[in-house]
Amino acid sequence: MNQESACCGWLEDSKNDGMLLSPTEALILMARVPLAVFVLILLAMSVPLQHSFGSTRTLDFFLFPDGSTHVTYSLESDPLLPDTEVSLYGDSVENLVTEDENGFPLTTESKKNILQVETLGSSNILINYDTYSLISKDGKIWSFEINSPVEFNVVMPENSVIVGMSTFPIDMNVDSDRTKILLPSGIAEITYFLTVAESSQVLPTDETPVSEGDNSMMYVAGGAAVAIAAIAAIALKMKNKPKQIVSTSQTTVLEKNEPFNIERVLQMPDIREDDKEIIKFIHENGGSALESDLRKKFLLPRTTMWRAVKRLERYELIEITKKDQQNLIKLTNVEDDKNE
Repeated sequence: MNQESACCGWLEDSKNDGMLLSPTEALILMARVPLAVFVLILLAMSVPLQHSFGSTRTLDFFLFPDGSTHVTYSLESDPLLPDTEVSLYGDSVENLVTEDENGFPLTTESKKNILQVETLGSSNILINYDTYSLISKDGKIWSFEINSPVEFNVVMPENSVIVGMSTFPIDMNVDSDRTKILLPSGIAEITYFLTVAESSQVLPTDETPVSEGDNSMMYVAGGAAVAIAAIAAIALKMKNKPKQIVSTSQTTVLEKNEPFNIERVLQMPDIREDDKEIIKFIHENGGSALESDLRKKFLLPRTTMWRAVKRLERYELIEITKKDQQNLIKLTNVEDDKNE
C-alpha cells in the first residue's frame, strides 16, 4: 500500500517538474497580467494631460516713444511634456512670435493672459510681441509699470529723462543713446518724460562758436535744469490719480469722407519719408495690401513694419482689417472698385 502511494506521488512530481508553472499559478498570473496592463494604459493616457509653466531665463522690455512696448523673453521647458503655459505681460498682445531653440515657430493658443505653447521636444522657448497696455500717460509724464517674478531689463526710449522709480535698480548703463536698467523681481514703476517729440521737427538755428569753457557751463546748467524738472515732476505727481491709457493723437491729414489724395499725402512735411513710400506702394497696388507683402517689399522685420502701419493709422491714412487671419492694410476713403 505504501509502495503504491509513493509511486503515484513520484509520478505527479515528475509531471510537475516538466512544467514552468503549475495550473494554479498559471491562472493567478493570467488574472494579474490584464490588471497590470490596464494600469500601464491609464498611466500612458494621463501623460498628455500634464503641462508645466515655463521657467523664465531672460526678460526684456523695450519702450518706444509712441507708447508701445516690445516684450522678449526666453524660457526653459520640459521636452517630455506636450505643452507649456506662459504668462503674458499686458492685456493686449500684437505681433506674437513664438520659436523654439532652433528658430522653428511653435503652435500657440492664448486664453486671457496665459499662452499655451506646444513644446513637445523643445527645451527652450523664445517669445516676442508688442503691447500698448504697459505704458500710461498723465499730462507729459509717461509711466511704465510691471510685476515680474524674475529680474528683468528695461530699455528706455531715446531722448527720455527718468523722473521717478519705485525700486532701486541692480544695474544701469547707456547703450546707443538708450538707458538700460536691470531691476529686481516684484512690482516696479518707472516714470519719465520725453525731451523731443517723435514727430517734432528741429528748426534751424544760427551757429555761433562756443568755447570749451562755455560747453562745460552749458552741461552743468543742463544737468541742473534736468534735476530741478525731475524733483518738480515727482513732487507734483499724484499717486491716486487714475491713469489714462496711452492714446497718441496725430494731425489728421484727410478730412472725413474726403477722397484720398496721394499727391497731398506725399507733400505732408510731418510724415516720414519711409512711411510715404509705404503709402505710395499701397496706392499703386490698388489701394490695399497685406502686411506680409509690405514686409517682403521693404525688407523690414515684423515689429518695425507694424509700428509704421500704426503710425499711418493714427494719421487716419489707412485702415487695418483682417483677411484670412492676416492684416489687410487699406487706404482710407478709396473707392471700392480700386480695392478689388
